[in-house]
Amino acid sequence: MMKVKEIWSTFKKEFDIVGIIKTSRYIDEAKKQKSYHKNLNYPTMVVLGLSYPKIIISSTKTHLVPSIYTFGRDYHSVIKEKFSKLVGFFDFPYELHVDNHEYNERLAASLAGIGFFGKNQLIINKDYGSFIFLALVMLDITIEQEIIGTVIDNCNDCIKCIEACPVNALNDYTYDMKKCISYFNQSKDLVDHHQITANYCLFGCDICQLVCPKNQNLVPVSHNSFSLTGKESISITDLFQMSEKAFIKKYSDMAYLWKGKTILMRNALMIMGRQKNDLYLSEIKESLRKHSTFWYQDTSHKVLKLIEKK
Repeated sequence: MMKVKEIWSTFKKEFDIVGIIKTSRYIDEAKKQKSYHKNLNYPTMVVLGLSYPKIIISSTKTHLVPSIYTFGRDYHSVIKEKFSKLVGFFDFPYELHVDNHEYNERLAASLAGIGFFGKNQLIINKDYGSFIFLALVMLDITIEQEIIGTVIDNCNDCIKCIEACPVNALNDYTYDMKKCISYFNQSKDLVDHHQITANYCLFGCDICQLVCPKNQNLVPVSHNSFSLTGKESISITDLFQMSEKAFIKKYSDMAYLWKGKTILMRNALMIMGRQKNDLYLSEIKESLRKHSTFWYQDTSHKVLKLIEKK
């Protein structure tokens, strides 16, 4: 049976940050925060952090850019591939969870010493800032000793992310999720005029990360999987003229695809409305004939009014 230090060193072969805690610690804290929704039958929880590079690319009138976390290969695939290299070392049951699960990743990460919970609602690590992907591994093994990183930092009285948020989603350590750009530009719902003019990103948002002082002078990232592929800047022509199948084939293995092409088109509309970009009026009008979804139709009409008013 592997000892906890062996487990830690095994995960460190592929991941930048590793913390190992007793699941009971997580359950106790999750219950206090009323965020415990599912029975956990594995006694040990491993929290993994994988860093990704801070790369800034700007949108233009012809090409639009999603959030930095989508650059390079889809991190879901990368994490699963890295984990698959390690499973041969384990002679006990386990479960890997990346994003699509009911557990509170950020709570687990803070308990495991991956970093501290920032006012921008992200886990901030001393070396990689908030530019880290999180994953949880449940192990059917009992440990006597936990391995928890030392975290002595915090946001103190800094409010740069709060001041920079254009939709006022942040307020000290509280968060109005439905106001957040990253929330509403990934949701299949109606957007209002304020949201249209605030949205600058094809998918997600980076403002609270880019202004954070903890995200300066970071340790360089060495994962080739997150090197630029050329698919980080998406052609508006491709978005509006290519079929869903052709588009997904061209922009394959990118994290921004998980909600489909229509959501990207809707977000492109918002950015074009913000830019007063009239280069694609005929494409927008043609898309209204092909896409009957109520939230797409509504945004298209609002954006056409904005652009044609120019």
